[in-house]
Amino acid sequence: MESNGDRDSLREQLREIERGELVSWVVYPPTPVWWTVGFGLWAAAFALVVGLLDGFVQSLAQLGLILAMFAAIAWDRRRRGTYPSGLPPRDFRRAILTMALGAAAVAGAAWLIGEQVGTWWAAATAGVGAGVVVAWYEHEYAAIAARLRERLL
Repeated sequence: MESNGDRDSLREQLREIERGELVSWVVYPPTPVWWTVGFGLWAAAFALVVGLLDGFVQSLAQLGLILAMFAAIAWDRRRRGTYPSGLPPRDFRRAILTMALGAAAVAGAAWLIGEQVGTWWAAATAGVGAGVVVAWYEHEYAAIAARLRERLL
């Protein structure tokens, strides 16, 4: 028969495991102010590359933009020291889904505007839309992370 001490010890071990799993999701340095603007500029540049360039030049420009995004992610990983891996905690899933749907909506709107109005308007839509989606996500993520940190302490 288990004693209360064993159950309490097991409960405490499970709590420590939960803390360890959550730490990379909730403990991180503040996001730089330029992060949102950078994503907006990147999205606008991507729309311009798709809309204005063709062939090999377009491929090179897209490769450059993809490498720039990988560089930004690598920089962020080094800055954070640890990076979330695995499935996100349940608390973050709604925000992540909303961000993904927002990004898809911005991409769709930019494509439609590009087809109906013009490439420059599509780039403006992509840039502003991506900036808004990333700003919202950063704000939501920070609020969720703060609640989780409070719960873990």
